[in-house]
Amino acid sequence: MDTEFLKKKWNQISSSEIVQGYKTIRVTVDCIADIYLGINKMGNHSLILSLPKNSGLHFKSVEREKISIEFFPSKNYLIMTLIDSDYTNLFDDLIVSLFNAIKDVHEVDEYSKVFIRTFYQWVLFFSPDYKDRLKKNTVKGVWGELFVLNELISNSDSYDINKVLAGWVGPYDQGHDFIYDDINIEVKTKSINKVSVRLSSEHQLEVDAGKKLNLTVVIVDDDVINGLSLKDLVQVLKKTVFEQLGDFTIVLKALLQKGITPNNIQDYDNYRFKPHAIYDYDCLREGFPKITTTNISSSISNVKYDLNLTNLSKYVILVREF
Repeated sequence: MDTEFLKKKWNQISSSEIVQGYKTIRVTVDCIADIYLGINKMGNHSLILSLPKNSGLHFKSVEREKISIEFFPSKNYLIMTLIDSDYTNLFDDLIVSLFNAIKDVHEVDEYSKVFIRTFYQWVLFFSPDYKDRLKKNTVKGVWGELFVLNELISNSDSYDINKVLAGWVGPYDQGHDFIYDDINIEVKTKSINKVSVRLSSEHQLEVDAGKKLNLTVVIVDDDVINGLSLKDLVQVLKKTVFEQLGDFTIVLKALLQKGITPNNIQDYDNYRFKPHAIYDYDCLREGFPKITTTNISSSISNVKYDLNLTNLSKYVILVREF
């Protein structure tokens, strides 16, 4: 199931009659739990979980500015309701994510817990948009990391997709942009006419004992016609994550660290980049030039420097051209 499927379902439900305060239609018979799409008298989209009698569920209703969840014990209905229609697309993403997590679950206690847990996982993203716009260089940096994440995901499988997603920690400012058990990756995105990349601290190429360290340089060109926006990359990533039954909230939480939300991401559509190539450099190879805490005085900190890539071809371990 995907969001296009849901849009067709919403269109079907619009022409039906209101019964007990809702127009409803079952999401799909492929789901063991009885889950319905609903539209109430106010026109709000809802997701309804019909529980068996004597399910034993006890739940206190929660209402936020944009979305709510409520339990009706007389009917044994657990209902999520979208209050703000501006978030319709995000609500559909929530439904797809929930469906992927719940469709094969037989136990009532388990799928009702998943329903509630999904609400709490997603409610964070149904919040007022950030007012401060990011600068172009920041947007380009996030764009490059997302592009690399898409590349990493395309080379993974459904068994470790959440692990790959969780390794993207660039927006959290944790030293490296990607952190995994056996390798750390620092990503730099540069324009095609630049010969260097900026390292913003002595920690960005710091080596962790027993782990590889790659500097991944994404080479792009500004292209408002044929280039990709942040939103474009997130849409591609979302499709892949849902297809592999991954947890898309991992991506949304990371973007939120930079003030990027599903509702304001289109504000950056004027920044579009066309990828030319990705170069991976082995930072552990002898002689690779870098400034780290281990090769400068402890009295020096907050180091910023430009790394010229012109003469670093011998450190290149992989090139992908587009």
